[in-house]
Amino acid sequence: MASKYGSRPTGTDGSDFWHRESVAWQYKQSSLNKSRLKIVLVLEVLVCLMLVVRLLPGMTAFLGLGIFGRLKTWDFPAPRPWEYIWMINLMAGVLGLKSLPKNDIPLLRQYVIGTVVFGICPVVYGIFDQIDDLYAYLNEKKSIGTIQGFPAVIVWFMFLTMAIQLHGFGLYFARQLHKSWKPRLDKKKN
Repeated sequence: MASKYGSRPTGTDGSDFWHRESVAWQYKQSSLNKSRLKIVLVLEVLVCLMLVVRLLPGMTAFLGLGIFGRLKTWDFPAPRPWEYIWMINLMAGVLGLKSLPKNDIPLLRQYVIGTVVFGICPVVYGIFDQIDDLYAYLNEKKSIGTIQGFPAVIVWFMFLTMAIQLHGFGLYFARQLHKSWKPRLDKKKN
């Protein structure tokens, strides 16, 4: 564009960039951690939907709907109580997703509380609930139940490990977002 109006003035070769404005750290961090948290939340929702499919036979029996013919053929062990509590974590994930577009700190806090109460606590309980079965399987190589032909305790620990990692990353990214959104909140108060 400079060539349109003649030659470039001397001393403006682009090396004077150091004094120009740059994007503040909180905006960079906000953008980066929003995308990361969104990925984690989408994965949490997908894992929760997988658990809903796994619990479908138990839920239909619990609600008195009768087990549909197709559900009878699924090879799943009986649902455990912590699984139902962990499903509530889906609402925390939705709150986290809703907090991202407008940098809503109260919704982000609700996501964190919901993840700790309905995400991490049931997973930790599930680990303690399944640890004896894992120990028995590792020592005796026999499983109490199977999920689609695989030992249920191994499938559970893969699920629990994945869930605890997703929740850990989600809480970390939420904390980073809270720190980057906080200066904006402090500025409004002054």
